[in-house]
Amino acid sequence: MRIAFIIQRYGKEVTGGSEAHCRKVINHLKGGYDITVITTCAKDYISWKNEYPEGKDELDSVPIIRFPVVRERNIEEFNRYSDWIFNNPHTRGDELKWLRDQGPYSPDMISYLKKAKNQFDLFFFFTYLYYPCYHGLKEVGEKSILQPTAHDEPAIRLKIYREMFSLPRGIAYNSPWEKKFLVELFPELKEKPSEVIGCGVEFPEGISPARAKRKYNLRLPYLLYGGRIEKGKGIGELISFFSHFLKEEREKLELVLIGKLLMKLPDHPHIRYLGFVPEEDKYALYKGAELVVIPAPLESLSLTLLEAFAQKKAVLVNGHCPVLVEHVLRANGGLYYKNYEEFAESLILLLKDERLRNILGENGFRYAHQNYRWDRVISKYHLLLEKVGNKTN
Repeated sequence: MRIAFIIQRYGKEVTGGSEAHCRKVINHLKGGYDITVITTCAKDYISWKNEYPEGKDELDSVPIIRFPVVRERNIEEFNRYSDWIFNNPHTRGDELKWLRDQGPYSPDMISYLKKAKNQFDLFFFFTYLYYPCYHGLKEVGEKSILQPTAHDEPAIRLKIYREMFSLPRGIAYNSPWEKKFLVELFPELKEKPSEVIGCGVEFPEGISPARAKRKYNLRLPYLLYGGRIEKGKGIGELISFFSHFLKEEREKLELVLIGKLLMKLPDHPHIRYLGFVPEEDKYALYKGAELVVIPAPLESLSLTLLEAFAQKKAVLVNGHCPVLVEHVLRANGGLYYKNYEEFAESLILLLKDERLRNILGENGFRYAHQNYRWDRVISKYHLLLEKVGNKTN
């Protein structure tokens, strides 16, 4: 089966979110299918600046076809327009303008999909939000699967997305909550072939947190966050809560952040930014943490949470994010908070009760191992690909 994966950006340097998810899936599927990635030349999702060369490329022995982005995004102007369109009456034309501004705006990519419709058996789209997904599905929707990676945000209630969600033949959901949310919003999805799949995680053994602590000079107990470090991921609130907690409780504790830095961090002696770290160090830092904190208000899956569970770590998550709360409750693997008082009380409880942390971590490990081992995840992808592929032949 020849499958084209369509994603807004793709590359070795693109390390987070749905793009990293897509790459992991492709690398676990590529032995059984003839896969090509269709994407843009953009590396950065803020500006969509063309940084990769146009044309044919390759990564992990998978061919890539890259198309240029015609117009870079001015994020300040786009955010102002988004505020207007989400809060005022507007036309379909206004929404299509918003989508072009959202980007990455690559008409050549869409023209290629139209011409290549008969060259592939299936087109697999990752992430509902962006220009390539909406316009690409309009060209090849009857031969497509969509993995929406959706959450409850103003954009998904734009009328153009009601049109778009009617187009794919099959849906790959990241979580039971995402499926319930989208089916309530777009009832026609009930009739489409689907699987709740998510993403697999690794379960490396023999991890040495002591070596990582020495390497990064971590001498105090620490909380860990891994992922994009930006306000949209709740990092500003986490820093505020953590700083206030240290003043009130006088705990000897650090907050360690790993991942791409997209905001200014305060100069605080107990907040440590380690940047990008090698995979083995990442798992060792998980293993050595007292617990893992995930402050994001919006997630469709959360690889950070699953990786924490894979290292038997309890988690403390933002209670305003239904996907994170669903994971915590299904796994019995952590606690959640909705305000500073709940954050502080949960943190005190978890820090003072090592036995509780260990029980929650073991529960999380069982949950992740049962549901998110790569063999289990890939078997669901195989099932969905075959179901939708048979319907398009």
